[in-house]
Amino acid sequence: MKCAIGILIVTGYNELPGRDFYWDSKMDMKNSMVSDSMRRDIFRQIIKYLHCADNLQPHLQDKMWKLRPLMDLLKSKFIKNWIPEQDLDYDESVTKYFGKHSCKQFIRGKPIKFGYKMWCLNSATGYLVNFDMYQGKNPRANTIYETHFGKCAAPLMCMIDEFPEDMKTLPFKFYFDNLFTNFNLL
Repeated sequence: MKCAIGILIVTGYNELPGRDFYWDSKMDMKNSMVSDSMRRDIFRQIIKYLHCADNLQPHLQDKMWKLRPLMDLLKSKFIKNWIPEQDLDYDESVTKYFGKHSCKQFIRGKPIKFGYKMWCLNSATGYLVNFDMYQGKNPRANTIYETHFGKCAAPLMCMIDEFPEDMKTLPFKFYFDNLFTNFNLL
C-alpha cells in the first residue's frame, strides 16, 4: 500500500500522458523508480479497490463525497500540527485537474486555468492551515454566515470555527483581497 501511494505521489510530480506510460519500455517515458518498485497490473488492482469512502452509502448532495473523509482527515491534521502565527492569508487557489468532474472550473487569468477551486487559509510562512473545496452549492454551508458575510467569506468563518477553542482567542490578523471584503467581515 505504501508503495502504491508513493507511486501516486511520484505521478503527481512527473506527469505523463497516462498511468501506463510509467511502465513503458521506451526511455523517454519509463520511470524506473515506479516500474522497479511494483508491477503495473498489481498497481492497477490496488488502485481499483482503493476507496476513501463507502461506495454503498453515497452522499449525493456533496459532489466530493468520495474524498470527503480524506479531506477531513487532512484538515484536522493540518490544524493539529500548525504552530500558530499571527498573520493569516485567505484566498482562492486552483488545483490543476484536466479530467471530468462537476466541480472542475475554468478561471481565466489564473496560472492554472483548469482545475478545482479551493478556499485556502495559509500562514505567512506558506503553511496550509485549512482549506475547503468550492463546489457551487455547498452541502456543508452555514447559511447564517453566507447571509451575514457573503458566500465567498463564509468558508473563512467556517475554517475559523474548526480551530481548537484555545486557538480561537489568539490575536490573528487576516489578509484577503477585495473579493471577500465587506463591512460585516471587517
